Amino acid sequence: MKKLYLLLAAFLFSTTLINGQLVEPNHPKDYTMGNPQMNDYCRTCHICENPTKFNPCLEQCARHGAQFSSTHSFEAGPDIVIIDKLSKLYKPVIFSHELHASMSEMSGGCTLCHHYSEDSGEIPACDKCHKIKPDLVDLNKPSLKGSYHRQCLGCHREWSHENACQFCHEEIGSSDEVVSTYDKTDIVGVPHPLISAEEKYIYQTTYQKAPVVTFHHTDHVDLFGLKCTDCHKGDNCARCHDTAKQEEPKIESMTTCCSCHNENNCDFCHSNQEKPSFNHGVSTGFTLGHYHEDVDCNNCHRSVSNFVTPSTNCTDCHIHWDVGTFDHSIVGLTLNEYHEEEDCEWCHIDRDFRVEPTCDECHDDMSYPEDLPGIRE
Repeated sequence: MKKLYLLLAAFLFSTTLINGQLVEPNHPKDYTMGNPQMNDYCRTCHICENPTKFNPCLEQCARHGAQFSSTHSFEAGPDIVIIDKLSKLYKPVIFSHELHASMSEMSGGCTLCHHYSEDSGEIPACDKCHKIKPDLVDLNKPSLKGSYHRQCLGCHREWSHENACQFCHEEIGSSDEVVSTYDKTDIVGVPHPLISAEEKYIYQTTYQKAPVVTFHHTDHVDLFGLKCTDCHKGDNCARCHDTAKQEEPKIESMTTCCSCHNENNCDFCHSNQEKPSFNHGVSTGFTLGHYHEDVDCNNCHRSVSNFVTPSTNCTDCHIHWDVGTFDHSIVGLTLNEYHEEEDCEWCHIDRDFRVEPTCDECHDDMSYPEDLPGIRE
């Protein structure tokens, strides 16, 4: 009888939770553990030619092609998700979806957890595909319990180096007065605070011609409207929150400047001395006047990922500047009664608004800007 118990224990031990998936010792008919007839199906999980029960050579549990075509923002999802399908032993898990989703853009967005969306764009619930009772034949689809665990355990183990059930689960019958040893607010209780950054960073590079690179962090955030996740990607929570690390955490994973800027134009970033903060007139040669100074950058340059350099010829954008249709006061100069009915070409030769207007076409004794055709506001 004792041997029978030992054999039973060994069998149960061989049923292992690997990467959150419950791996059962049931396989297709052409596979015999210990004497495998390897084929393409087997190789989707096993990376050696002779896997055994004690050394299965399993690689990361493969998803089904990441069939995710939806486009969502984390604000569109629920604030919390109550996971209560497996509540025989534990109370429902309250998952802070909004908090986790708001940080997911750093590592791929929605697809970090959701790997399938329907043609309608909707993201189905996990239990639509993953059933409570596991399919012991199709190892490509873990049970509902396995799918939940594979989503959570990887990050939490990397963070705290343990996977105690009580961190997420509260046992049924436990008293509310019992103080948990796990600080849940460390992960799920509060929004992530903003990380302070320097106004600018100056780097000394190995580029001998112009070794100094000045990165104005404030300009990129406040003027250009970049979010943290536009530059800081591929990082994970463990870099700062790993309980085993003793040194001060550093933000190191970020995209390079060439992700947005032309890598063939070295002088754009490199110089022999520190570069000043961005000034539209100095940096581009086009000074923003009264009307343009409050216009959002995207109106002229589109998005950062689809950046364009617009024409400096006003009529390429403003095509309806005709007599009686244009309010001249928006440029800071209200025309007087002698000029408000005149065509643009009388002052703006060839409608080239990039150069100062002239009075020579009509006046011999007047010049701009000493003599204004109206009132400067």
